[in-house]
Amino acid sequence: MNIYQILIVWLLVVIRLDLENGERGTFTRNSDDKFQMLIAGGVVPDNGKFVRNIVSIRTLHYIQFYGDNHFCTGVILSSQTVLTAAHCVTDRHKSIMNPRGLLVVFGAVGRLDKYGKDDSRRITQIAVHPKYQRYLKYDVALLRLADRIPGNTRHVKPIMTRKWASFYVGMLCITMGWGQLYPHGPYANELMYLEVAVRDHDFCNGMENYDSESSICAEPKDEGQVCPGDLGSPIICSTYFTGIIGGAQKCEGIKALKFVNYSKVEAWVDKTVRIFSGSSNMWLSHYLLLFTLYALRVT
Repeated sequence: MNIYQILIVWLLVVIRLDLENGERGTFTRNSDDKFQMLIAGGVVPDNGKFVRNIVSIRTLHYIQFYGDNHFCTGVILSSQTVLTAAHCVTDRHKSIMNPRGLLVVFGAVGRLDKYGKDDSRRITQIAVHPKYQRYLKYDVALLRLADRIPGNTRHVKPIMTRKWASFYVGMLCITMGWGQLYPHGPYANELMYLEVAVRDHDFCNGMENYDSESSICAEPKDEGQVCPGDLGSPIICSTYFTGIIGGAQKCEGIKALKFVNYSKVEAWVDKTVRIFSGSSNMWLSHYLLLFTLYALRVT
């Protein structure tokens, strides 16, 4: 092996490792220990603490004004990966939407705020959990972003996760979103927060399409509901990401709420992120190899 071949191998290995590390999170994990429960009941708090962890999922073009194309919420898992509800990006036959028609907007508390290219990303790939049953269970999907979200800002961070995040019946958690303010009403402009209490599965078993295998059962602590536009939003318990809003949410008349338990889908998420990363790395590696070989032939 000559010096040029050694340099080529070294370059490809370094780039591959860099891309893989970047995909798994170029940010420093959020380690804010000063977490306090925010205002309950679906109201706007004094700060936008958790807006840095989530995105607004929209169609590519707005209709009349910025933000009127918002339809779901997503959770930032890494610089290039967002988690949301599967039925946000599939039809009733479970066919996946064309990712080229979607984008995510991040770092803005206001849904109607004007944003630029630096505040949004196109989507290149969508993966849906293989056990997904519409409105019933494993209602999660991963979105691969065309470009990484910048890691040099305190306004955007991946959500804080840990293996086997613990929660218990009676524990107070928080969820959020830009969903409808009331049944059949307009979507919220400001990000709304709702405090919820974890309940046992019996409390939710009366709900239509509740699956105890993959779900977390909860109840709003005060007034408030989960509505269209909130789907894909996180539930955060003791500062840690615990699940997302999934399934059919009635938005009225029902106190029980269901969330997809993240611990039940985490292995699939990790595997899919590696696949996402591997596909882009393979393309780049092949391109660099061909380019380098061509350059060596020329010289």
